[in-house]
Amino acid sequence: MTGVTKRPLQTTHLCCMKALLITIFWTLVLSTKVIGQFNEIIRSGRPGQAMGAFTMEKHVLQVQSGIDYFRSIDANGIKKNEEYLSNTVLRYGITRTFEVSGVVEYKSENVLQNDVRISNQGLSALDVGMRTQVLTGKGVVPNVAFQVRMRLPALTGQYEIRNIAPILVLATSQQLFDKFTLITNWGTSWNGNDSSPKGSYVVNLSFPLNDRLGAFAETFGSLQRGVFISNVDAGFVFLLTKDLQVDAYGGYGVNQGIVDYFVSTGVSWRMKTKARDH
Repeated sequence: MTGVTKRPLQTTHLCCMKALLITIFWTLVLSTKVIGQFNEIIRSGRPGQAMGAFTMEKHVLQVQSGIDYFRSIDANGIKKNEEYLSNTVLRYGITRTFEVSGVVEYKSENVLQNDVRISNQGLSALDVGMRTQVLTGKGVVPNVAFQVRMRLPALTGQYEIRNIAPILVLATSQQLFDKFTLITNWGTSWNGNDSSPKGSYVVNLSFPLNDRLGAFAETFGSLQRGVFISNVDAGFVFLLTKDLQVDAYGGYGVNQGIVDYFVSTGVSWRMKTKARDH
């Protein structure tokens, strides 16, 4: 009987890294032909899960920071998980179509496993990466951006990983009927411990309520090893100045007999580190 030879995790990881480097190279080549768009009002990755299809302007630093609360309850009303999460994203524009970024995330959670409560806390994400705008939309053609981040094997406690974990996202955005903006994200990521990828999606619809207040609603989810997870959320963003905003949102999901609730609040601001190019 002929057996099936399993590819070692390290070999699979090297193949993924080679493919990733090729993708980054061609993305950078394509982005050199794109004209970036600077927005007079801050554009943040908050609130919600969706990533926009634009980059930071050259020499502009943006900080996006928030606090999240999650709770999971099973069909019998038993609390399975309770979690607090602090997340900060730093973004900096290198050119009008290319930015670098970093993510720091700290998590504290209480999990029910085999009728025993277990507490975990520590650094749950430390990412570095880049985003490039590869297409400027017009009419029915959407704006398109591509983001690559690498989760570093420098996490603590139960969140430690053995290898660098790539996170790839293709984002589109498009104006609808002058008032609405449709954003979609299509991603693939690895957890740094095995070779099984996870697919993800976000579909986000946002719209202004007045000059300072905006709202959004979205659905997002993932697929890994045949298990599909889907959630919905909605919220508001308030513009304090053209460079500073605050937000709040909440969401809900029912998957595999578990009900998830979550709320989040945060702030985003940007600043010029040099005079803008004209």
